[in-house]
Amino acid sequence: MKNKFLTKIFALLLIIAFSTPMSAIATTLKFAQISDIHYNPDAPRPENAKSFKMKFYALPVLDDAAKQIKEEKNVKFTLVTGDAADRPLSKDFEFIYKYLNQVLPTPWYYCLGNHDVAANGDLNKQKHIELLSKINPKGFAPDKTYYTFKPKKDMTFICLDAAYDNKSTPQGYLPPEQLNFLDKTICGAEDDVIVIFMHFPTVYPTVSRDHDIVNLYAFNEIVKKYDNPILVLGGHFHANKIRQTDNIVEVASPSLTSYPIALRFITIDNHSDKTVFTFDYRETNLKDVQAIAKTKIGWPTCGKDSDQNAVITVEKVCKCGCGKRNCKCNQK
Repeated sequence: MKNKFLTKIFALLLIIAFSTPMSAIATTLKFAQISDIHYNPDAPRPENAKSFKMKFYALPVLDDAAKQIKEEKNVKFTLVTGDAADRPLSKDFEFIYKYLNQVLPTPWYYCLGNHDVAANGDLNKQKHIELLSKINPKGFAPDKTYYTFKPKKDMTFICLDAAYDNKSTPQGYLPPEQLNFLDKTICGAEDDVIVIFMHFPTVYPTVSRDHDIVNLYAFNEIVKKYDNPILVLGGHFHANKIRQTDNIVEVASPSLTSYPIALRFITIDNHSDKTVFTFDYRETNLKDVQAIAKTKIGWPTCGKDSDQNAVITVEKVCKCGCGKRNCKCNQK
């Protein structure tokens, strides 16, 4: 009697499994992105400074962001997309890297920003590698400032470093070895969702000729070759922007140091026939600091509602050879 009952249960489970469309089965990943903390222990109070950056409040704002990440469910890690400190000084970055270890409730991965290395500081890329290898060895590469990791079997994350070494400039540049690394990594990722993160975004929230990636065309030539769902994340502009072009979704995220003082939660649901990216924008709870920051800003940084919160679906190219997206063959 017991065996008959178990047989019926097993048969029912098989019916349910085979009657569930493959498109309904998804791999899910949720992570946070924070950017541009600009920690500076010597920063004056904002009422005594002309800067639009709330550097004086960098640590309280970071504490609040860390608290929001802790209270959010299922966040696997945090991407910190550059400019953790405001000056390329070893003592400032050593402090803020250790502070991130203390306050963030998740593992964190780092990419270099233009404030991280410059001619007027004592910190170059090699010293960053040495610092992060000691302080956060699992969230950086042991010998390079660009790297890759796989948090899920069908998702590949690629960190790029477009900051100049020993040069003070808000512009970015991707060297040939990194472009080759990007090309080979995507090529070897087969059908994976690709997430590229770096300090410099590939979509610009405002028109700026001095904050761009000077060889962005070379980056675009590579990513446009591939049909993978591709997400590109950056910071740098301290402003919101989200744009989808076919299978590529480009995102510029806000800063923790200037209005509106915000972070993002990003969820990836990868199905057999599509990938869904969900962007959840969260402003700081320190409303007094945010109010001061708003008086200091002189250009639109919040963007449209669709640049803050969005759900974007990338339909996958069918593998039957038709070359179409959203083909019924994908949904079998």
